[in-house]
Amino acid sequence: MTSATLATRRPRTSPGGAKKSKELKWKLAVAAEVALLFGLWELAVSVFKLANPVFVPPPSAIWNSFTEMVADGSLGGHAWFSTQNALIGFVLAVVIGVGSGLALGSSRWVSDIAGPPFWTAYSMPRIAFQPLLVLWMGFGEGPKILIIFLMAVFPVAINTMDGIRGVDPSLVKAARVFGASRTAIFFKVQLWAALPLILTGVRMGVARAMVGIVIGEFIGGSEGLGYLIFRRSADFDLASSLAITLMLVVIANLLMALVSLVRRLIAPWYSEGVTPE
Repeated sequence: MTSATLATRRPRTSPGGAKKSKELKWKLAVAAEVALLFGLWELAVSVFKLANPVFVPPPSAIWNSFTEMVADGSLGGHAWFSTQNALIGFVLAVVIGVGSGLALGSSRWVSDIAGPPFWTAYSMPRIAFQPLLVLWMGFGEGPKILIIFLMAVFPVAINTMDGIRGVDPSLVKAARVFGASRTAIFFKVQLWAALPLILTGVRMGVARAMVGIVIGEFIGGSEGLGYLIFRRSADFDLASSLAITLMLVVIANLLMALVSLVRRLIAPWYSEGVTPE
């Protein structure tokens, strides 16, 4: 049997299969790391008594508090209130963030006029505005939705702007050679080339929106997950507070993973590390 025959019979691993295997190993490693962290946490508090369980509740106590809140219905109403506000604020942030980022990134005239106030607003500590928003808008949903919007809109806008500005000029030149109009170039070349960074901004906005939920309901709130964290912490029920916080972390990571999946489906060239042709 010749070496050529052996080469043809040798099993080959496709680049896509190797990449998926590598990603699976990475996910398993992350899961093992998280499990190890919680296991050490449980041992340190419950077995070795290295911390006061009142102030540092073990994972078992956090889980028990979570299941109790789910069972008695105290979590559901607050979660629904926060979800409604988060959806409104986040959708507004995506629509306005993408629109403003496209305008700032594709037009020098818009950038010269609107750029300075945009960057000034970005540099302001938006968290500090929450007490003012409560005074201006009252104790309803308005200030909560607005702080979620303010936290999420800038990552979306900045990544969209950078995506449009970072489009390879050779792609635009090639489209002009084939007679594409300026509108066609924008929608069929620039927008698609910038899409991965736009979705990266959306993914970052998800995490910022979760922060906005808690901030908006800490001050001037009587409902929502942020309010529930504040109330349970004031009652020294830190297990419940940590349970809600970890739930928000899990939700944020699931939503970010969903955005990453969407990016892979509609912009596979970015995930595979190649440029669009």
